[in-house]
Amino acid sequence: MNHVAVRLTRWSALAVLTLAVPGALAAQDSATDRNHLYDKFQASIDFTTVLNNSTARVDGSGGEGTDINFKDRLGISGSSIQPALTFAWKPGRHTELDIGYQWINQSGTRSFSDSIVIGDNSVFGQIDANTKIGSNNANLAFKYSLWAAERHNIGLELGLGAIFFDLQFDATATGCAGPDCASGAVSIHKSVTAPTGALGAFGQWRLGNRWYLGGDARGIGARVDRYDVSIFQADVFAKYYFSNRWGAGAGWYYNDVTVNVAPKGGSSATSDVAGKLKFNYTSLRLGAIFAF
Repeated sequence: MNHVAVRLTRWSALAVLTLAVPGALAAQDSATDRNHLYDKFQASIDFTTVLNNSTARVDGSGGEGTDINFKDRLGISGSSIQPALTFAWKPGRHTELDIGYQWINQSGTRSFSDSIVIGDNSVFGQIDANTKIGSNNANLAFKYSLWAAERHNIGLELGLGAIFFDLQFDATATGCAGPDCASGAVSIHKSVTAPTGALGAFGQWRLGNRWYLGGDARGIGARVDRYDVSIFQADVFAKYYFSNRWGAGAGWYYNDVTVNVAPKGGSSATSDVAGKLKFNYTSLRLGAIFAF
């Protein structure tokens, strides 16, 4: 793995400016309500409405492929319901480790007249396509609290993760389909695991006995091995706890990750992915929280 050249941009300043000023509301305290800013463990399951505007370009040995917008070109729905899981462990008042996994798996069917190049495969003419796309992502975040008080918790975070991109494209075409243009049908499968990581800030505030408000903002630009990654992510959420154990949460999440993937060994192989992947989506989350 080559050295990581970190290019901090305006995202770092945006993270601090966004999260440094709390809008905490004054409220009376309660001896019976737990302060959930400092739960030892929290687990949550969410149903998310994903508004997806992602694109992909898979290059071949002969040059660049076609920039494909999943929604506009492949008939993938612009919105879908997907599950998400998160788990948080707070070993101390100032430290926290969060693990999250967001599923994004969609399919689409479309008949259209166009010309598309995916890797070393060309498809043009009247195209009937069935597509399955997966871009599940996993995240691991370490948080350190700079200001840990009874009604607010503000600090810095370092995130690492991966996006598991998988494309299955099955199509027939009247003009050309496949690497040799001799067949009217083609089946293309491409997959790659793209690394992610980000630096940013977080903030959480207790608004009364049972209401909580929080958010994160993070970003980075870096090159890792053959992956040139640019990331900006942000979220805002509200939580309400019915008891010391159970609660409900709603949130808005924004994800903008661009990954330029260089070919392995300096050349593009038919089983490999080289090109440009842009994972751009917004998700609205609603779920249940268990604190213990």
